[in-house]
Amino acid sequence: MIKFINKYLDDILLLIGIALVSYGVFLIYIPLGFIILGICFLAIAYFYARSKEGDHG
Repeated sequence: MIKFINKYLDDILLLIGIALVSYGVFLIYIPLGFIILGICFLAIAYFYARSKEGDHG
């Protein structure tokens, strides 16, 4: 179990951080919450694609 946590700790913390930031923004202004959440997901997709690209080269 510890190896699993160590392996995925950065991903878990990233998802928790996104959840907390988006929730905080939703509390302030709902449309901005959707925009921030969308930007976060775009950034995750970009970095995930870049990491997959590095695996092939």
